[in-house]
Amino acid sequence: FDVIIHWRRPNEFMKSDFAEGLLEPAVFYDSIEPNDVKPGILGNEWFLSAVSLLAERPVMIERLFITKEINSLGIYRLKLCKNGEWVTVTVDHFFPCFPEGEPLFARCHGNEFWVMLLEKAYAKLHGNYFLLRGGFAHEALLDLTGCPAVSYDIDDEYVQHFIENGQFWDLIKFFDDEGYLLSLSTPGEGRWVDNH
Repeated sequence: FDVIIHWRRPNEFMKSDFAEGLLEPAVFYDSIEPNDVKPGILGNEWFLSAVSLLAERPVMIERLFITKEINSLGIYRLKLCKNGEWVTVTVDHFFPCFPEGEPLFARCHGNEFWVMLLEKAYAKLHGNYFLLRGGFAHEALLDLTGCPAVSYDIDDEYVQHFIENGQFWDLIKFFDDEGYLLSLSTPGEGRWVDNH
């Protein structure tokens, strides 16, 4: 990245102000909500979309966290599923930030930092933050749930046939009625293309 990065702790960039409703920094507050997720400059919206989708069912986010409370050591453990196997990922509470400023990448509204911990653990699982640029929400859902994911490409001839005869809508309605997690993606920045 072409910016200077300062690695900072949550208490260094999250200021509590009870008048403004900003409590002391915490992993979680009372509830986990999809609008907790705020993207940064990384370009990993595919991953953050999956996190937001999962936040519709807070228990699915909570079960990823082994460490659920802030601690003085700044060490947090999370569980992620990679290649069909659940692995424990340990991260610290230092996050990449603009010099003396806010986090560069994903964050929560307010002073929760569960999104930053989850993103950092996912980046560590894959090698580094930069490798999270570009992807598909169904890939992240597989890693976050351990459950199989299906992707339908609207441009695919087979899918086009189902759209034309109305069966695709029936399939989506069936999935929704059964409680499946559903997301929609549009083409964005290419994973292996550097746009300058």
